[in-house]
Amino acid sequence: MSRVRTGLTVTAPDGARLVADLVLPDRLPAPAVVIRTPYGTSGCLPEALTLAEAGFACLIQDLRGRHLSEGTFTPGADEGADGRTTLDWTAAQPWCDGEVFLYGLAYEAYAAWCAAGHPAVRGIVSRQPWPPIGSPALDEELWWRTDLGTGRTTRTGLYDATLARAPELAALIPTAAVVEAWPVDVGPWPATPSTYRTAARRTARAARTATVPSLHLGSWYCRSAPTTLRQAMLAPYAEVVVGGWASALTHRLQSECALPEPPGPHPFALTLEWLGGLRRDGCLLLGTGRWTDTDPIPPGRPGWTALPLGADGTRLRHDPADPYPSAPHSADLAPPADRDDVVRLTLDGPLRWHGAPRLTAEVTTATGAELVATLVHERPGGAATRMADGTVPVATGTSRCEIRLAPAAAELPPGHRLHVELTAGRTPRHPAPRRRAELSFRDVTLHLPRPRKDAFA
Repeated sequence: MSRVRTGLTVTAPDGARLVADLVLPDRLPAPAVVIRTPYGTSGCLPEALTLAEAGFACLIQDLRGRHLSEGTFTPGADEGADGRTTLDWTAAQPWCDGEVFLYGLAYEAYAAWCAAGHPAVRGIVSRQPWPPIGSPALDEELWWRTDLGTGRTTRTGLYDATLARAPELAALIPTAAVVEAWPVDVGPWPATPSTYRTAARRTARAARTATVPSLHLGSWYCRSAPTTLRQAMLAPYAEVVVGGWASALTHRLQSECALPEPPGPHPFALTLEWLGGLRRDGCLLLGTGRWTDTDPIPPGRPGWTALPLGADGTRLRHDPADPYPSAPHSADLAPPADRDDVVRLTLDGPLRWHGAPRLTAEVTTATGAELVATLVHERPGGAATRMADGTVPVATGTSRCEIRLAPAAAELPPGHRLHVELTAGRTPRHPAPRRRAELSFRDVTLHLPRPRKDAFA
């Protein structure tokens, strides 16, 4: 029977005490799985108990400044030194056989990569990793900071409760003014593509220089999908599985969600199988042979299918007093009605793609703006869900632009439709121009990366 110890402390180089819980297997010493989390150790206990049943000791540690650990939590700042100190301590414990595996979801995965170069590490499991790549979705970023990523503890539900009590705050999300009215300190705002650039470079470097196997688990429904794929392509001993998993860190599911969670093994079940393969007969194996070339990781240089959308001469007119709204990831998206600030272009299924689509267009405008392209999947019954979006700045005059959208492994059967919506900003997800703007389009083309043979089999 697993044994649980609580309140263990590791002293960081500056004297801060980092508090952890430990779950031990029956047989000791054992290899250790370390989870360093900002989300509270209690949420990881079910996984820790399962790991202990599989023969691993599992250490779950509150990150600096979170929950029971001392210090101040600054996203992206201290995980290297604190992580190395924690692994020094773990590998030296009598219950550890000297081998350590790192596991983490979202920010936990970032903390794992920051310590990946430690000599005791034998493998890394990175699930839906932080930070996101590219232009941040401001509503999702503010939700993460409000509920999960700032302060000493998590505050699940505070973001939704705040907007329910004061819905007028949604219009302020793309601006610094929201900070003054928001119930918690969310740090520098608004976020920009450079906000987490240093942290993203740090994890990319860690993945590229990894000398141990790594398992990369991602979800096409999560803004972390590009990060998952990037790290997997950089890591020299990587295996990757990208599915349709939903979690609290993926998106907040709505009752009208049109995205069913597909059948198949849970990502943690894949983690257990992968770890078991590495530990089989005491040997280090580079994978279990479960995954093949048909798994959903796009090729580095895919073939493309170009689909003209027939939008020549189409225009949109943006009114800053009534900007076109966004909606939660899983919320039903009604078709635009009697609005001239959105251009909706439609393709009928069947459609298949595997990777990151691109949208190209010639755009003419007298006012600089942020052009947002949104892919909306409509099912035969009418339910519609945003699949991906992307942005690009458009300068005054006429110019060619290209928008790179989030990657997906998608198959839309006959009867399904794909809508491409073009807007000038899309609040609160993406900021909108503060002045009136008119944009006209020519030669709008959607470029879909073709799947590899049998990728959907």
